[in-house]
Amino acid sequence: MSSRDALIVFLPETDQAPPRWMRVVDGAPVQSGVGANWLAACGIAALPDHARVLLVPPAALVTLHWIFHPDLPVRQGRAASRLAALAAGLLPSDQLFAATDENDDPAKSHIVAVASRSDMQHWLLWAQHHGLDPDIIIPMPLLLPEPDSGFTRGVIGGEAVLRGQDMALPADMALPVLVGDAAIADVSAGIIEGRAIVALDAPPLDLRQGDFAKRARRAVDKQAIARMVVWSGLILLASLLIGLVATARQYMEASRLDRDSLALAQQVLPEATDVVQAQVEMDGRLAARGAGGRAFTAPVAGLFAAMQDAPGVVLTSLSRDPDGMVRATLAAAKADDINTALLALQAAGFTITATPSQDPGGRTLAEITVRS
Repeated sequence: MSSRDALIVFLPETDQAPPRWMRVVDGAPVQSGVGANWLAACGIAALPDHARVLLVPPAALVTLHWIFHPDLPVRQGRAASRLAALAAGLLPSDQLFAATDENDDPAKSHIVAVASRSDMQHWLLWAQHHGLDPDIIIPMPLLLPEPDSGFTRGVIGGEAVLRGQDMALPADMALPVLVGDAAIADVSAGIIEGRAIVALDAPPLDLRQGDFAKRARRAVDKQAIARMVVWSGLILLASLLIGLVATARQYMEASRLDRDSLALAQQVLPEATDVVQAQVEMDGRLAARGAGGRAFTAPVAGLFAAMQDAPGVVLTSLSRDPDGMVRATLAAAKADDINTALLALQAAGFTITATPSQDPGGRTLAEITVRS
């Protein structure tokens, strides 16, 4: 936002009175008026997006304090001044809002502006109702120059205001006991307008701070969004290409393994033309020789099934010979139990041999062979 294009609105003390406004273009006042019809009077439909808005609340509703803390660091002095101003208020401190200036000179007083929170909320709601979001809110008397002595007086927004070295108030509240015989210097409207325009860039005190600070709105950067979309698309494309390359490599590796496996199988099965056919024929030949995986699993499965009919029989060893013969050792308290298991194996179609013996504990042993 720029002070080269701005709107300054002076709020009245009561809602019944109309506000006064001044339009600033290129750092100079170009038009002013009374009421809330500034857009129509300026011949525009809306304020430019970059325009600043300065709100000036009435002097009677903002109390100014000049508080001096030369013995404290600047930041601590500013905080102490704010607390002191709140404590001096007529309302409870939780109903008041205090804002301090940005004075960094410990030899100078801190200016603290105190307003009720309800008034602050009312001013901001009024501005929102009229399509404004004030960038700056400046107490009215601070638009007058600070006097070297006595008071300065000027008409701001249709209201006469006095400012002294350590006090400020509406002119109609300037009691003789406060002013005394101090000199009063009148300030022209041009000087006040010039100070208001300068305040757009360097406000003497801004009430838009703390709880009432203006929220920064981040402008949508269309170029940044476009770059994000492009980069997201490139990342997705790269991820897709990586997946496709990995899949292609796995497919090529699987094809190589199939070719190598088929070449090995063709040494035994010259007529094989693919891996599946070679595997089927190889399993068939191994089964015919009593070898292969099925030549082991079938006899073992049959043995375990036969042992279920003889609960007293336990298996103490199990092995397989290179020619596919399954060897096992059965043990039982009685030989009849082992015979029951052997008869069940024979009934299942397996060819068996059995050599009985006895272990040192007196159990009956049978070393058997099983073939499909």
